[in-house]
Formats: sequence, structure tokens, C-alpha cells
Amino acid sequence: MHILTKVFIVFAAVLSLVLAALTMAYSVNADAIVSKYNDAQKAAGAAQAAQQAATAAAADKAAVDARQIHDLQILVSDLAARNARLVTDNSGLSASVQQEKNRADSVENQIGDSLETTKAQAQVIDSFRRELAALRESELQLRRMALNYEDRVNDLSSQNDVLNATVRALQEQLASAQRAAELAMGGVTGEDGGPYEASGPVIRGRVTQVSTDPASGQALIEVDVGSNDRVAENMQLHVGRGTDFVATLVVVRTDLQSSVARVSLTNDGQSVQPGDLVVSRFGR
Repeated sequence: MHILTKVFIVFAAVLSLVLAALTMAYSVNADAIVSKYNDAQKAAGAAQAAQQAATAAAADKAAVDARQIHDLQILVSDLAARNARLVTDNSGLSASVQQEKNRADSVENQIGDSLETTKAQAQVIDSFRRELAALRESELQLRRMALNYEDRVNDLSSQNDVLNATVRALQEQLASAQRAAELAMGGVTGEDGGPYEASGPVIRGRVTQVSTDPASGQALIEVDVGSNDRVAENMQLHVGRGTDFVATLVVVRTDLQSSVARVSLTNDGQSVQPGDLVVSRFGR
């Protein structure tokens, strides 16, 4: 056999051994690599899942952060608007405070003036108080005097009432006596104590009131002449208005200053009215 062949055979054998060793090493390395590759893929899947979870969590957090940022932006806007309003209110309050300070200064000045005025008024009031006390004392004395005078007046009034009653009784007696004298002098025109016409000076007066007697329904005429004017019961009085005859009255009740009569004769179409003239006789 040729040497080269032997060399080649040896070289081939060595290469075979090397190749066998390399094959064994490759097999071992391949299993390790596959195992590591599988572990790496599992790790990558886990990492990818973790990354996706982290991404989702980050997205959720980003959304939450975005909402918070939006809410904070709105809050900042509201706070800015509120701050602007507060600045405006502060300006207004500052102006009001300044006005109040000015007013307080003015009030203090007025108080100072008022204190002086109050002192002067206190002096005037004290003077008025002393004068009022004196006036009250004088008024009390005057009231005491007035009470004394009132008691005196009441006494005199009582005495006057008694005297007036006495005078009235005497006047009625006098009127009765005058009527009796007139009757005795032939002044009676009626019979059996009937209506009569007064003699002597003419009696003149006026009708003051016309009313109706509720019992009899007759007209009652009140005139402003009475027993002091020589008017007596059953005396005839004549009523006129201008130049017209109105009615004839018969006195039914007399007083000192007035009388009440009933109508005994009325001119056709005429009626007695307040203000009509009353006389004891016409034309004589």
C-alpha cells in the first residue's frame, strides 16, 4: 500500500474520530441549546405576558392619570375663576373697608361734635329740669287753688240753682197772677176756661220747632216765648209768614223762655214752619 494512502487512511480515521467527537459534542450542545431555547421561549412568553399586563396596567394608569389631569385642569380653571372673583371681591372689600374707615373717621368726628353738643344739651336739660320742677310746684299750687275755687264754685252753683228755682217759682207765680189779672180785666174771649186772646202789649216770637205728638198724632209747635213773656196755657197765638196768615195756635204747655202749642186753625194750603212769626194778635 502506498504511504500516501496510509496517510490518508490515518487522516481519515483521525477525522472520523474527530467527527465522532464533534458529533457527540454537537448532540450534547444541541439538546442543551434546545432546552435553553425552550426555556428562553417560555421566559419570552412570560415576559411578553408580563409586558402586556404591564402595558395594560400602564394604559389603565395612563387613562386614570389622564382623567385626573383633566379633573385637575377643570379644578385649576375653577380655582382660577374663583381666584379672579376673590380678587374682584377683595378689591371691592378693600374699597368698602376704606369707605368704612372714612365713615368711621367721620363718625368719630361727629361723636366728638356730639359730645360737645351733648354737654351743652345736658346743661340745657338740667336748666329745663330745674325750671320744670319749679313749674310743677307752681302748677301744684295752682291746682290746689283751682280745687279750692272749684269747691267754692260748686257751693255757689248749688246756691245759684236754689236761687234760680226760687226765682222760677216766683216768676211762675207772677205769670199766673198776671194772667189772672188779665182775665179779671176782661181779656177772655172764650167761655168756660176755653182759649183766649191776650190783652195788653202784643207778644212777638218765632216758631223754633215743629213736631208730632206720638199719642194724639197732632202737630206740636214750639215757640221761643214763655211765661216770662206773659204766655200762659189756653192762650191763642197767631202764626204769619210775610203778609200771609198761616195758622192759629193754642198754648198747651209753658216754660219761662218757651212754650208748646197745638194747631187749632190752619189757612188752606199753609203749614207752620220753623222761623214763622208768632204774635198774640194781628192788627191791634
